[in-house]
Amino acid sequence: MENQENNNMSELDQLKAQYETLKQQFDQQEIVNDRLLKSSIKRNVDFFMRYRWRQYILYPIALLGALLITKWEFGNNLSLRLFCIAYFVLSFAVEIWMLRKLHVKTLENNDLLTLSNQARSFKLFYTLLTILSGVPMLILTVGLFAHAGYDHFPGFARFLIVLCVMLVFFVGVGVMAIRTVTRPCDEIIRQIEASETAANKTTGFDKRQKWFCVVMFVAFLCLDVWAYMIVASHLKLPPTWHNKKYVRPADDLSSEGTLEFWEVYADTLVAEEDVPIVTENWQQGDSLVVMRSDCQPNPVEMGYGTSRLYALKKTTSEGPAISSSVLGGKPMVAMVSFTYPRSFPDTEPVPMFVFFTSEARQLWYRFTTEIAGRRTAIVMDGEVIQDWKVMCGIENGKFMIMREWSSKEELEAFCERLIKQ
Repeated sequence: MENQENNNMSELDQLKAQYETLKQQFDQQEIVNDRLLKSSIKRNVDFFMRYRWRQYILYPIALLGALLITKWEFGNNLSLRLFCIAYFVLSFAVEIWMLRKLHVKTLENNDLLTLSNQARSFKLFYTLLTILSGVPMLILTVGLFAHAGYDHFPGFARFLIVLCVMLVFFVGVGVMAIRTVTRPCDEIIRQIEASETAANKTTGFDKRQKWFCVVMFVAFLCLDVWAYMIVASHLKLPPTWHNKKYVRPADDLSSEGTLEFWEVYADTLVAEEDVPIVTENWQQGDSLVVMRSDCQPNPVEMGYGTSRLYALKKTTSEGPAISSSVLGGKPMVAMVSFTYPRSFPDTEPVPMFVFFTSEARQLWYRFTTEIAGRRTAIVMDGEVIQDWKVMCGIENGKFMIMREWSSKEELEAFCERLIKQ
């Protein structure tokens, strides 16, 4: 009996020893799991530490780049430059405030639920910031491109096209930014909820965070209004993006009658002293008219003391193919549209679109259809303005003049002469 009790005690001691060994193994495994969990969470938290320092570097660079681009494209536009400063400073302050609570210390203090709640708050904050910061930039960008002077579409159609394109672009960039920055937050939340109870988790903001959201919303709303005012005032830009139109009134049927279109027979560069000789030789036949080019020759490319002469073919008894007299004295030009160059004089030719009246439009289509494959020249006040090769019949009722201008007054005076034709 005594031997049996001793055997039972021995087995009990063995079970206790095995239990202690198993308990130690479980404790060690929990420690290992806890370390692995914290190590994995720490990598995601370290992402935000790196992200914060990256923002310290990127925001000043982005602000400097925006100021330089603003000065280069729009000159000394104080309103636009102050807007850039306010926009980047506000966005930077909001991001730093959002990141200040995501610390490694919270993880070191083993307060995983607090860290999970902070990750949720950061996700909401960053999504809200992305939306609020994108609205003023969308307004400014749409305003810039909608007023850029593209005459291929009517004003409202151009606005809708630019709005749709920019909206798709900003939404795409915003979604990509939110997914990239908040992905570590999703990992933190998922890992913590897999190991901890989620009974104390919060999905919204506390009172202080709500007040911060209100202040942030009001601040960005002010930026929205500011951006709209810049766009509404046409960005207060110098002539860089300023589009101007000269429109003939509907009841104006007068015409100066100096605008003509001829078919080009030949053209050549001649020295000034040889102009009378060449003119006399070309005018020996009754089918040609000799005119000079109104464009000043480039001294570097064409040489000093040279002129361009054109031999123009007569296609009607009056001479030109299209003119006010051919139309019975009716006006030819309905509208002139152009975009001011960056500066005067500008090295780039200024595109100018000239729109015909309905009567001249029909005549223009017939004329361009007949001379397809040959050249035509536009003449005003007896001087050739420009020539180009016609490839086919032109039905849209407009043509384009490309010229350089030495001053704003010269450009506007030319348009005022053109709209009177």
